Amino acid sequence: MGLFDKLGGGREISLTPQAGLLLSAITMVAIDGDVDDDELAIIRRLDGSGRTDAWDSAVRAWKMKSVEECIPLAANSMNSEQRLSAMANLIDIAMADGVLADAERQLLEAYVRAFEISKEEIERIVNIVSIKNNKSIFQ
Repeated sequence: MGLFDKLGGGREISLTPQAGLLLSAITMVAIDGDVDDDELAIIRRLDGSGRTDAWDSAVRAWKMKSVEECIPLAANSMNSEQRLSAMANLIDIAMADGVLADAERQLLEAYVRAFEISKEEIERIVNIVSIKNNKSIFQ
């Protein structure tokens, strides 16, 4: 135990699957230091009002834990089907501004490992998100 650990209060956090999804989304939005309106729109879609117990739990975890600690916390709160859905949303958030920053890429790779998602599933999600976000075909 570190010298100042008691000052942080209780650090044990248990998340519902919804809170885990929101925590992973918060980390993805925040990782590049630039919060984009399109990224926030995805989080609003995932949670609705932003005033739920799941939202409060996710924000509390994000404030108390490092990004590295948030990854397994989020992963352990969800089953494999939920992780797959979360991964699709994380990829969508990362690509919402049309640019995959290095920090976003690294965080996505960390979530792929923590969520234990196959390369084939990731390729399938990336293809779908790429098609969904291709606005150039409408110009």
